[in-house]
Amino acid sequence: MYNKTTREENSSCGFGKRIIFKAVAGALSLIMLQTQAASNIFADVPLRLQSKSTTTTAYNIKPNITFYIDDSGSMGDSIGYKCQYRTYTCQRLNPNTKKCSNWGPTSAWSGENNMVTGFPDLARLDEKIDDPSLPVNEHKWTFYGYCKAIGVDGDKKTTKMMMVQRVLSDIVDTNKNEFYFSLQPMNNWSDLEKNPDGSYPAYITPNYNRFYDTSELKDYQFIKDHILGNNDKSIRGLRPSGGTYTVRRLNAVVRNTLINKLRYRCQKSYLILLSDGLDSFALPVTDATNYAATLNYGYDGYFDGKLRPVDIAVSNKLPYMLNYYTNTLANKNFGDYIYSKDFVTNSGDGYEVRTNKFTDRRLVDEAGQPWNGPDPLGDEPGHTKNFTQTAQTFTIGVGLGSRALSETQSRAITYLFNGASPKPDYDPKTNPNARYFFNANSLEEINDAFKKIFEEIKGKTTTTTVNVTTTAPSVGISSTTTNNSRITVQVETGGWSSQICINKIDGSDNGSCAIRPSYANRKLLLNDGTNTYLYSDSLKDLNNNYFSIPDNDENKSEWLNGLLTWLSRSKADNEIKKDGYVLNYRERKQKENYGDTRNIGDIDDNPILTIGGDSHGGEYQKYMITSANDGMVYVFQSTSNATRPYDLKFNFMPMAIERQSNDGSDIVAHYYKDLTDNNYGRDSEHPHRFLLNGGFSVYETEDRGGAPELIFMVSNMGQAGRGAFAINIGGKDLISGKPIGADNMGSSDWYKNVFLFQTPTGENNKFGYTIGTPSVARVRVNTDKDASAVSVKDHIREAAFLNNGYNYSEDYRNLPIQQSEESALYIYDVLGIDVGTAGYVRTGMHAGQQIAKLVAPGGSGGLSSPVAYDIDGDGVADLVYAGDYAGNLFRFDLRSPNPANWKATKIFSAGAPITTAPAIYEAQKDPNISSSDQKTNRKVVIVFGTGSDIYQSDLENKDQQTIYGIYDDLTPNVDPLVSKNSLLQQVMTYNGGTGVLSNNPFSADKYRGWYFNLNTDGERVVTPVEQLLYSGVVNTRSYSVSSDNKLRDPCQPVTTNEKTNVYTRKTQFNALTGGALLESDPHIIFDPNTPLASSVGIDSLVGLKISGASNKNVLSVSGKQTTLNKQKENQTSCLRTAPQVGMTDGSQPVISGVQMCPISIKRLSWREVKTSYLD
Repeated sequence: MYNKTTREENSSCGFGKRIIFKAVAGALSLIMLQTQAASNIFADVPLRLQSKSTTTTAYNIKPNITFYIDDSGSMGDSIGYKCQYRTYTCQRLNPNTKKCSNWGPTSAWSGENNMVTGFPDLARLDEKIDDPSLPVNEHKWTFYGYCKAIGVDGDKKTTKMMMVQRVLSDIVDTNKNEFYFSLQPMNNWSDLEKNPDGSYPAYITPNYNRFYDTSELKDYQFIKDHILGNNDKSIRGLRPSGGTYTVRRLNAVVRNTLINKLRYRCQKSYLILLSDGLDSFALPVTDATNYAATLNYGYDGYFDGKLRPVDIAVSNKLPYMLNYYTNTLANKNFGDYIYSKDFVTNSGDGYEVRTNKFTDRRLVDEAGQPWNGPDPLGDEPGHTKNFTQTAQTFTIGVGLGSRALSETQSRAITYLFNGASPKPDYDPKTNPNARYFFNANSLEEINDAFKKIFEEIKGKTTTTTVNVTTTAPSVGISSTTTNNSRITVQVETGGWSSQICINKIDGSDNGSCAIRPSYANRKLLLNDGTNTYLYSDSLKDLNNNYFSIPDNDENKSEWLNGLLTWLSRSKADNEIKKDGYVLNYRERKQKENYGDTRNIGDIDDNPILTIGGDSHGGEYQKYMITSANDGMVYVFQSTSNATRPYDLKFNFMPMAIERQSNDGSDIVAHYYKDLTDNNYGRDSEHPHRFLLNGGFSVYETEDRGGAPELIFMVSNMGQAGRGAFAINIGGKDLISGKPIGADNMGSSDWYKNVFLFQTPTGENNKFGYTIGTPSVARVRVNTDKDASAVSVKDHIREAAFLNNGYNYSEDYRNLPIQQSEESALYIYDVLGIDVGTAGYVRTGMHAGQQIAKLVAPGGSGGLSSPVAYDIDGDGVADLVYAGDYAGNLFRFDLRSPNPANWKATKIFSAGAPITTAPAIYEAQKDPNISSSDQKTNRKVVIVFGTGSDIYQSDLENKDQQTIYGIYDDLTPNVDPLVSKNSLLQQVMTYNGGTGVLSNNPFSADKYRGWYFNLNTDGERVVTPVEQLLYSGVVNTRSYSVSSDNKLRDPCQPVTTNEKTNVYTRKTQFNALTGGALLESDPHIIFDPNTPLASSVGIDSLVGLKISGASNKNVLSVSGKQTTLNKQKENQTSCLRTAPQVGMTDGSQPVISGVQMCPISIKRLSWREVKTSYLD
């Protein structure tokens, strides 16, 4: 028999890294104190509403994890090999010995695509199974050859230490907020490195004898540097050098760090040893009390008691030497052996003689309680009457192999196996293999090995929401020829309801909520993505399963007579519950000084939009539209009732939008039932749900002198789901001219024409969570070779621009969900109608058909709200701008009539999340360009800010954010990508609640834009910049958390109260220069004491909306669409009608510096024109 072996190396296999990473990651994932709920990627409750009371019912302190790393010389060897194989199968057994006497022919080599792993080296390359008890065909002799070293990430040879470094680095990154980590090298703990303080001495020994809180940057960097190395700091990192002095060094690791650095009596301690072999037979110093005599140091007897066993160092006891120490850790309380100073030398073979074992003992923990104090959970399984301190040990064999092992390699496995702590079901006779040992060559027992032991230490908390009544940041403006109204929302978190309040915009009614909509005539529409159903007690098209309601023999119709009845408010809440119903149907009652809590769900950042002409005497616009987190769109129509000027006509529920599934198995409808629970939104077991909080836009088609006009909306789902939808609101069908939507409710089948489309579900759904606002504009869609790029006669479509959203995953079963890998703009046909000037024609694409998908180059994290822009004033979108969560800004060029030629271009990278739509301003015209070229060779200024408040981690994020103005030069052949160093920096100087911007000179010839940084207290931009001619106005937000100043003892059940505070800064600036506004510039006087302040702060959340002062070439602003091809010069320095400003706090700031264009003005609303200015 001939066995050809080769030491060729292969870089394509990542086996070793995956094995070790999963071993360690599997362990740590089960120790985590908090687990992410599958149904909640985002913060459960909007950050501004997070007032809560938290009761800790179990230990609430992060565990201590000690990584004890074998960095001996053999860790520089390859992680292992993979080999081909061939096998001899026995043909005949010896009749006496029952062993094989004729092996017969061999099989062929297995080949490159069928290699096996598990070889620690190439010393032995055969395995024989010749057991006399087996039948002849099970006697096999396998030979291995054509072996290749396992490599990772392009390395031809990956050493064990390289593997450990990569794995530990990933582990720390993944779990940096969940544990305290200590890194303990076996040998190279005395390496010198640069003193980080730069002081004397120049080089120091790193402090390994402590636990590092890797949620803090400095501690995180220490652990990372000492794993991977850092040349700039002369840190060598983990490196193979020295012997395997496992138990000797273990003595120092345990006594000086694991035991001495314990902080609390209930804190759990875990030791994870990663090693590749046997101990070098070097014992630590004994701590037997028999040797103590009259010494004040050492010899306290924790490990050895009175006298260490004399046979511990005998050769045949070697496989149990590690077990001797780890078994003591697991079973002997070390609470009486905790000192304030190092107990032994760092090598573990001597004592720190300056540590007095009597006077330097720590008798109490950091909460001032004795280590053996009473356990408040002492009556529960797994607990004792009093606290004890022990540590469990997990051993991971690194590259020990599982095939063709030598005797030494087998003994190494036995050594590490014995050194691991036993599992709960361990029994020396019936279950002797139940220990927490993991050979890096197999994964089967990893999850099971860690699951039970760490379940106890998961800190369990119950968080109860404290009821809050506050004003939502949403504000709407209804503007007619005779009246201007401000529409705001009050939200209360007791019943998670809202009240819509309608006030005079000038504040003359003192901001009361006496004027409200009425809700008595509502109709409920339910849409499953294809069909729309009108709720009635005879509806039969759905069932319990559709709403994820458990079935029983008595509740077959609960979906209809229970859930939908409750949602439609068609019966009193206390009359809905029946025997056999599984849902609670909480009662939504009247609340003092607030009103009815059952009219409408909580409105978060949902818009409130009004549209349509004057109605009922011109007091209010015809329609008011909003949406809420009860999963519904709310469509109101104006009335003649002075105290109830709007009446709810219908609700629309997009039930079939997906959440966390890729196959349609998890849809919004499954979560409606949560709303009915008596404890809904009150605690962490019954979380608040986002069921519809996406932005939306509403449009009325242009006035064509007698032609039908249609009002429609397009909405994102927000944190509620992954997609968007569109519906008709009212007006007339563009083709038939018949009333539609709310204008057609006298017809029995009116509801059948409300739905327009929704985005796909299942495998075709590539949307993430569509946070932000979609927009609509008309576009040219003509694939003919000679299609006109300027004609508006035909081939004009109403196009919805949808951002692909955040947190898309190809498999939502895997947690945690990561940020979307791409940023993309989806473009859909909204109406399925050619809306060119030749007349409305239903031709070409149908409603909801995708026109194009434009992937943003270099984008990631998901696209945010888009804005459409018209360069030449013909009413057709030429460009779309949007940012993404990774901080990139993109231009999408739609100037070709053929969508195949549309193009996405990155124009800037901010490096921080852009979560709002940008504002677009026209730059000052270049006098050197002829007027005929001005419309194609112009610059626009894209203004936006950075920041996020959708994730729970955003609450305490203090990263400094920025407001930018990027000049996008549309001249051909100009490099579109703008770098930050080409921008002018303006500086906001804060003094208390006021900020003042600099006015550094700006020139578009010298700079490609501007920026200024916001305050360092977490100030961020999470709402769009409002336009006031060439000024920008935005209300920024900062969050802080205040809580009870109770003495923290994580070992005691405790209730703490916590409140989230919001600080708003009303910020304004010159959008063309980034500088401060002058008295002659358009500006708002928020504070009469500082009329020209760039920033005015207030301790509350304040929403802001300005109407009538935006760039007219921004086509995607909700409202009535402009007439196609009616080209007008966009005014950037004056207005023809007075702008309106709405504030949610009821204030009415003064607008100043707005020049009125020299035309006849019928009425300037609530401001007076003086000397051609609004002042």
